[in-house]
Parts: sequence; structure tokens; C-alpha cells
Amino acid sequence: MQSELAFEDELIEYLTGIGGSKQWDYVPEIKTNADLWVNFKHILEQNNQRLKKPLSETEFAQVKQVVNGIKSPYEAGRFIYGLNGITQVEVDLDDGQHVFLTVFDQDQVGAGNTQYQIVNQIERPAILAGRKDRRFDTTLLINGLPIIQIEEKRDGRDGCEALNQMHQYIDEQQYTGIFSTLQILVGMTPHSIRYMANTTTDMFNTAFAFQWQRESDSHNVRDWREFSNLMLSIPMAHQMATSYMILDGTKNKQAVKVMRPYQVYATRKIIDRLHDFQFGLSAKEAGYIWHTTGSGKTISSFKAAWLAARLPNVDKVVFMVDRVALTNQTAESYAAYDPDADDHNKNGVVSDTANINDLNRKLKQTNGIIVTSIQKMDRLTQRDSFKAPNKNIVFIVDEAHRSTAGEMLQRIKVAFPHSAWFGYTGTPSFEGITTEALFGELLHAYTIREAIADRNVLGFKVDFNTTLSEDVLKHEYLPGFYRSRYPQWSDKEIEQKIDHLTPDDMDDAVAPSVYDINPQHVKLVVQDILAKWQNRSADYRYSALFSVHVGGGKASTPRAMEYYREFKARNAELKHPLKIAITFSQSTNNSDNQLDNNRDLREAMQDYNDLFHEHFDDNSVKEYTDNVVSRLNRTIDDDNYLDLVIVIDQLLTGFDAPQLNALYVDRTLKGANLIQAYSRTNRIENMAYKPYGRIVNYRWPAHTEKLMNEALAVYANRDSADVQTTIDELTDDNVIAKDYSTLIEEVSTVVDSLATITNDFKDIPVSENEQNQMYTTLKKYNGLINQLKQDDQYDNDHPEILLQEIGLNEEQEAILTGSLATDLKEKIAQQRDVSFDDLTLEMAHVNEIKVNYDYLDELIAQLANQLYEQHRHAAQDTYGEINKFADQLDDHKQSEQIKRAAKALLTGDLTAPDYPMQAKDANKMVMEHAQRSKRAEIGDFRKRWGLLDVNQTTFEKMLDRHVKNQDDLDNDGALSIIIREGASAYRDYVDDETISSLSRIKYRNQLRAALQKFADNLAETY
Repeated sequence: MQSELAFEDELIEYLTGIGGSKQWDYVPEIKTNADLWVNFKHILEQNNQRLKKPLSETEFAQVKQVVNGIKSPYEAGRFIYGLNGITQVEVDLDDGQHVFLTVFDQDQVGAGNTQYQIVNQIERPAILAGRKDRRFDTTLLINGLPIIQIEEKRDGRDGCEALNQMHQYIDEQQYTGIFSTLQILVGMTPHSIRYMANTTTDMFNTAFAFQWQRESDSHNVRDWREFSNLMLSIPMAHQMATSYMILDGTKNKQAVKVMRPYQVYATRKIIDRLHDFQFGLSAKEAGYIWHTTGSGKTISSFKAAWLAARLPNVDKVVFMVDRVALTNQTAESYAAYDPDADDHNKNGVVSDTANINDLNRKLKQTNGIIVTSIQKMDRLTQRDSFKAPNKNIVFIVDEAHRSTAGEMLQRIKVAFPHSAWFGYTGTPSFEGITTEALFGELLHAYTIREAIADRNVLGFKVDFNTTLSEDVLKHEYLPGFYRSRYPQWSDKEIEQKIDHLTPDDMDDAVAPSVYDINPQHVKLVVQDILAKWQNRSADYRYSALFSVHVGGGKASTPRAMEYYREFKARNAELKHPLKIAITFSQSTNNSDNQLDNNRDLREAMQDYNDLFHEHFDDNSVKEYTDNVVSRLNRTIDDDNYLDLVIVIDQLLTGFDAPQLNALYVDRTLKGANLIQAYSRTNRIENMAYKPYGRIVNYRWPAHTEKLMNEALAVYANRDSADVQTTIDELTDDNVIAKDYSTLIEEVSTVVDSLATITNDFKDIPVSENEQNQMYTTLKKYNGLINQLKQDDQYDNDHPEILLQEIGLNEEQEAILTGSLATDLKEKIAQQRDVSFDDLTLEMAHVNEIKVNYDYLDELIAQLANQLYEQHRHAAQDTYGEINKFADQLDDHKQSEQIKRAAKALLTGDLTAPDYPMQAKDANKMVMEHAQRSKRAEIGDFRKRWGLLDVNQTTFEKMLDRHVKNQDDLDNDGALSIIIREGASAYRDYVDDETISSLSRIKYRNQLRAALQKFADNLAETY
């Protein structure tokens, strides 16, 4: 394995000549802040020819003051965008002139005066007292300013580790001064790359760190060279940092957001289509984008609208929504994203329409983006006096695939002869009036299946509990409820009424009469939550919300406090006490319960102060709530977090906490409120421990489940609300988890199938059909195991019970999820001619094996020493352990290199440099063995094809820079030279008669094909 520094050097060399053309300029002499400022000054002077002489120290100090004054990535994004795409700084020259110097011009992306440079190992002294000096890995400069920061890690690590390192730099205020302009952070290992927008330390979240994907198949890109080709090449890197960034000016949440690959591809498809579009001649139906709900269509559609509005052949862009209620919301989002807007998100290129007359007036104006509804536009075009303006108008329509919208759209399209129409939909219509009929061909798709695979959000596991049985309710509580309300009714009439209650009637009757006033209910709910906390929280990894609300228009605070005090009492008895808080609003309305409400709040704040050493009181209730939130979502600086927060209505909408995985509910939720509340739990964090958002309900289970089904059928895919989706279909899409017994049955069947196909877990099958069957079955196995491990019935302390229930023992599981899974992936990769790492088969473990790299190094050293001391039997056991642990590594190349080195030790083909071998030397030995093996393979290939006279450095350099399945071997002409030199003398060197007997033309063709295959194999293996 390469060292990080060697990897960095290779990356820099590759970036300077991506695709065989000159790309980034490497400037090795720049190593300090001062060097960067000098370089930036020189480029600024070059790009502003109006300057008669270099800027003096006083003049350039004014420029530095502007850059140093950038306080956030959002401000940096606004600076880079400038005014109408041109960034300028004002300078008072020494001779009295007042000039505007251009820093960036977005019209010169990849061309003109724009300069692209690479620097590395920049020394950064500590900004904050007591912090360390830092040295950055690789920085990409555009016109002399840092725009993209790359931190590299060696193979076997995750790209997120490098991002977390950059989080430390953000926290230390290292991305200030000349580094304040950074927009994109890249964490990179040779086979794990993640990128994200630069952010503030409190908003840093690797859940928003993305992998790049290929456009053709949406597969993640794992190879660093392919990633560099697709994202870090020029002009793409510049476009990602400008055109494909979103400046989100939402009040109090200002941030830059970088688009995901599928958003970029879709946006580019629309802009490419418009470049060739002939308004008035081309078919109006220009195409549609199918991006599933929750995938960020607002960002995608805004960027498409904004870029379209800047095209020379487009006069106006109209974004239309299919519901009037969404107009303001969309307009606000668009205005917040508008880089031309002011600090109040006003006066930019985006405008909404107050009424039809306003819409008519704005349509006649030149340029800009209008946000309106289909209904409003339809009413305008139906006016007898309406005449479409003589302009080229682009219409972008959100979710207009329904029949009524279709009819309106057809009328609107007729009314605008010079128009192009694009649709965005999460649920295309394929019957009746189809989406394709309305908008033309599909331009880009990103389905719900892909979104789940990409882990954008989780589904839900929902439990429906009650502290009272239906029999008790019907025979003990409801009769009394109806007698008190309807004393004139006879017992028979009451019995008949109860027997014919609808779910809604039952809930109305039960809520005030039983759940809301029964102290036993509180005790039983608290008992259930605490008894099952370890399981539901994945062994205390995650936190939870508990929402309490009583019916009948009564105050909910007393009930919430009743829960709070019961939790406090029971919590004191636990071996592992939870950190619990409650938050609700301070009462200022002079109501009857104001005094008690505020006393209760004061009690809760005092407990909180005692627990966390805070000082909140009646004058700092808002600050108290903010502090509770920061401890629940784990953004607090002191790392002292809450486990459970009791709320009434607070935090049930708009609250984002990936480390929150459960919502406990003692209230009636329905419709949009239910979806909003449930969605607090389904943020992605770690699929191994958090496969679903967990919901536990404690009221009238049948009715609660009915309300959930109704809400999910409408809102699980909010853009298809009037499609009759059933809950079974949602379950199939992993929106709702199956119950434990059903999962056990399914996994048992899967295990039986795997046992049969692997001959009782001894080997993978021989036939390709059975291998593909096993691959599919293993994927199903993984998904089911992850679901089981979050169920109440799973015993965290005794995982062997689950193994027994599904028909596996610990050894069989280790073999199945380790060596068999690895062997199978190798076979499938060969079949499909793809990289091993491209296969998305990550094994789930019941009996967790935590891979410790230090322990692996110890095992390798132990193996070497046992063999040296002639302990062959012990060495065989150690060799088995090495293979078992290596098979658990996510990085297949590293796994194979370790296993090959271990095998070479066992066969005597490899010896340690010194005995007894130390664990610290193991990684170096493995890396050197891999390099020797690689060189040996290259030597064998050169000998076989008679290439021994070909320059070895040229040959190896060509192979080292190769990306699997890419036609890049001849980027600098190396392949042509090698083939020409080989063809001139191959008959003098080749021993293989099948090669030496080839004609020169056939030799050249077959060598070219063999080199491509050989290069692909090397890239796959090393």
C-alpha cells in the first residue's frame, strides 16, 4: 500500500494531465500563506491589464482586506459569484484613481484569463491559541484563490476520515484568510472518495458528504482516477464550485450546498437540450426528469431554471407548481437560492406573482424567473384579451402529470408558441395522459430504489402498543364514558353503540376517558421505554423524542410533567441512568394554568441546570430550549448529550438529528403531522446500527395503525398523493419494516437457500447462474439481518440466540459473511467485467467482528514469527485468523494484498526483514510485497510480448495512471510508442510461437487488446 505522501504525489501528477491534455498547473514552490498571497496578487495583476504597474503594498492591502473579511463559506460563495457572475474588488490606487479589479468571471470557466493551479503541503500556523500548526495536503486554486481542498488518506481508510480531519481545521478557524474562499472539501483514499460543501463547524455533517456516480448506471465511483476524470477535471471542477453550488440564503441557516451527481447530470441534460433548442420549430416537449421524492428536486429545478435564464436564446423562465399552496413556499426557496438577491433575499432574478395581472405584467419583462401556479397561468391564458409575449420562454413544471394538470398544461402550451417545456416528477404517469406525452422523453432518472441504495433517508419501523386491552376498554372504560355523557341511554343502547364505533369515534372516546387521565398508563409507558431502551437505542448509541398531547382542548403540560417526574423516579433506579429533559413554551397568556405551567418549566430548567451545570431561568427560556436542542442533536461543544427529550409539539417539524433514531408517541397523530413527526427519526447515520427510524405508539393500536397507513399512502411519496398507493406497496419499498416473526421466517428461508447453494457453507457454487442467485440472496440476507437487529425481541447481549433462530452457528456466519462473500464478489465482478468495489454487497453481521488494523498487523507479525520458529500448526491457525479478518475489510484490494502476503509467508516465498518481526513493520512488508508482485506481473507480460527493450519507466507509468475500463493508455502517446517498438523486434524476443508467428499488423492489434486487459487487471488488483 502507498504512503499518503506517495498517493498525494501521484494525485498531483495525474491532475496536471487528465485525459492527456494540460489541466492544472502544479506550483511546488508555493508552501506558505505569504507565497499564496504573492501568487494571487500576480494573477490579479495579469487579469487586469488596466493596471499600469504592479499593485503597491498599500493597494494590495485593500484586496487582502476584502478576502480576509469573508467570515463563512456562504459569504465566500457570494464573493465568488460576484455581481451577475463577475467578482470585482474596489481599490483606491496610490495615484488617486478608483478602480474595480476583476477576480473571477463565470463566463470564462475553463477558458480566457482563468488560471488553474495545484499547491500542496501548505504550512498554516495555528489561528487559535493553544492549537496545533497545520499542513494541508492538496489545494486547487482558481485565479490564485483556494477553491477545492483535498485531504488524502492511505488505502484501507474511509474518505470520511479525511473530511473529519477538515472539520477539525474548520473548528480551528484554519479556513480563514486566503483560505476563506474554499467551497468544496474532498476526502480521498485510493478507493473511497467523498466530497461535500465547505461549512461552519456547527453545521458540519458527513451525512451531506457524497460519492460521485457514473451517469450511465448510477454506480458509485470508487477509483480516485475515475473520480478525478469526472469531477476534478477542467472545466468540471470549476463548474462544481460555481454553477453547481447553491447559495442558500435561508435566514439563520445560510450555507453553501454542493449538488449531488444525479442533480448535476439532470441539470446538464436540460441545459444541453436548450443549447440546441429552436423555439417555435422544435417540439415544445423538451423532456422530463424523474427524481424520487426527497432527492432534492427543489435544488435541481432551481439550478436548471437559473442556468437556463442565463442562456442567450432564453428570454424568460417560468417555474410552475401544480398546487397553489406550494407557490409561496417554492418562491421563498428560490429567492433564498438566488445569488443575485440582496441580504433579505429580495430584488434578485426570482419573483412570484401576487395575482393574474401581476403574472401578465412580469411575463412581458425581459429575463428573470417567475414562480407561479399552473392554475393561475391557466386562468390568465383563458382570458379573451391574453396575447403571449413574443419571447422564448422556458417552462419548468413540478409534478404536473395528473389529468387535470394535463388538460391545463395543454391549454397553456397552445397559448405560448415559442416555448420549451420540462417536467420534474417523482412519480411519472405511464398510463392515460403520460408524463412523456406532456413533456417528451425521459432525460434523467433517479428512482426511489436508487435513493434508498444511496441512503438518503431511512424507512420506519413502527410499533403499536397499548397499556389497556380492547376488551378492558370496551367493557370497563367505554360504558362509563357513555353513561356520564348520555345518562338517558340504556345499557343495551350503550353496548350497541360501542359495538358499532368507528375508529375515529373510538379514539375520541378513549383519549379523554382513559389514556389522558390514567396514572397507571404513565407508569406502564415509562416502564416499557426504559426496559427496552438499550435495544431500541442500539446499545445507547442513539437518542429519542417523546411526544405527549392530551385531547379535549385541555393543557398538555401537566401530563408531560407527569411523565417527566415518573422518568426521574425510575431513572434513579437504573444502572445506566439516562439524561432526560423536557421542553415546552413559557405561558404568557394569563390563562388559568399559566402559574402551574411556568412553575413546571422552572422545575425542569433547574434539574437541567444541575445536570449540565447551566444557569437558565425565567429570563432565558429560549436559550434553554436552544441548549436542549443542541444536546439532543449533538452539536453542543462539550460532548455532553441528552438521551431523551419530552415535548408536546416542539421539535416535531424541521428538527434534524442523525443521532436520533426513535420517537415515542402518546398522542393521536395523523396526516402531514404524522409524517413530519415520524421523519425526525429517519436521517441517515449508520445503516448497520440504524436501519430504520423507530416509532413506538402507546394509544389505541388499531386506530393508530389505520391513521399511519392513511398518512403513508398519501405522504410517503408526497408527489403522488392522489395515486391509490397501498401500505403493502410501501412495505415492499422498505418504508415500513416487517415484524420480527415474519423476518425470522424470511431469514430462515434465506439461510436454508444459502446452505444448499454453498454445500453447507463450504464453497460458492460453480455455475454462473447459481453464483448470481447466491449474490441476490446474500443481498436479501443483509437487509433482513439489519432489520432484525433493531427489533425489540433481538437480544443484544446474546446474539447467538438470533443465529440459532435463523439456523446458523457462529462459525458458519463468519464463513458466510467473510470468505464466501468475498469469493463470490470476485466471481461476480469477473462475470460482469466490473471492479470488485463496484459491487454493492456489504455484509451484515449478527456476531459483530470489529476489524482492528493494529490487530491485523499483530497477526501478520505473529504468523511470520511462528513460521520462523517452526510452529507450523500454530501458524496455520494464525493464517486462518488473518484471512477471516481480512475478509471483513471494506477495501477489497487491501484485503487481497494482506491475504497474498500471508500466503507468501506460509509458502516461504516471503520472509520478514528482521526476526522477531514487529507489528509496526507489517504494513510496510505487505506494501512492498504487493509492489514486488506487481512488478513481477509486469515483467512477465513484457517478456511474453517481447517488450524487454521498451523503456520500463514509461511502461510502468502508463499502467500506474490507468483507470479501469477507461481508454486512457495512449493519453500521452505512450501506448503508441510501446506498440511501435514492440512490433519492430517482437520475433527476436518472444518465445511463445502463437505470438511470434503473428503478422506485424495482427501483433499490434492483439498487443493493444492484451495491454488494455492487463492494465484493467492491474488496476483491479493493485
